Amino acid sequence: MTASPSRMRELVETARTSGFSRTGKGLDLETGQLFVVIPYLPEPSPVKSWMCLIAAIPHAMELEAGEKPRYDFARLDIAERDFNSLSPAKAKMRDQLVHWLAWDAYQGRRRE
Repeated sequence: MTASPSRMRELVETARTSGFSRTGKGLDLETGQLFVVIPYLPEPSPVKSWMCLIAAIPHAMELEAGEKPRYDFARLDIAERDFNSLSPAKAKMRDQLVHWLAWDAYQGRRRE
């Protein structure tokens, strides 16, 4: 799932005013151009929602040759009705994000 900056601001505000425990703390809503929403666990209360990991991508998947990808992460609870209204991520975007994360994990292990 993906969200635009304006939609992510709405989701963060909804989480804060709804009493959710995960409110996107540390999420940079000013520099993020694209937000990828990765659900990891449903939650039944206070309302049906999803616990999600948010990847904030400041360059919106557009990189120059040799440029290192940048992203930050935060956790956010998203109400089921809001979650269902999000746009699905395209396969190309999903595959690219997995590639970047796998490469970062590999590079981290090489430094140990």
